[in-house]
Amino acid sequence: MQATKDSFYITLRDRLVQVDPTLTITIDGATRPAIVVMENEPPGSLPRQNDAFYLEWGGVRSVGPANSSLAAMDCVITYTTAGQKETGGVGRGRALGALDADLLAIAAPAQAHKYDYSSGAPIELGSYIFWSAPELKAAKTEATQVGREAHLVVFFHPEVNQQ
Repeated sequence: MQATKDSFYITLRDRLVQVDPTLTITIDGATRPAIVVMENEPPGSLPRQNDAFYLEWGGVRSVGPANSSLAAMDCVITYTTAGQKETGGVGRGRALGALDADLLAIAAPAQAHKYDYSSGAPIELGSYIFWSAPELKAAKTEATQVGREAHLVVFFHPEVNQQ
């Protein structure tokens, strides 16, 4: 499962750099593309930042016929914005719409090669992962922010000797 999670994250991260190279965040002094896998961050290294995508993994289940090895894993992507700093937060809806568009752009096409990143250099595993289109939930407003959750399902074949 880890190879699936890593491959999905790295695919979205690399696509985000192409779609919107200015969308970055700084965590622990390092600037990087604005996409974060919550389980990979050190405890206490956050609060969550605006204008960034946060991935959280859900449960894994078998799908398809009983003799199939196809599995599915839920992923929730959350993001918020406070609008334009220069205008005192005006335009939060437009900023959220821009994040929605970025997410839809990086999620397509909905497939990628699966790699093992555990040894540093990626090793192609000879299979693909694929996923459903993001289901954008209703926007939520809290204090000065507006945000959204997007739900999708990542499908994969578990690799032998992979976690």
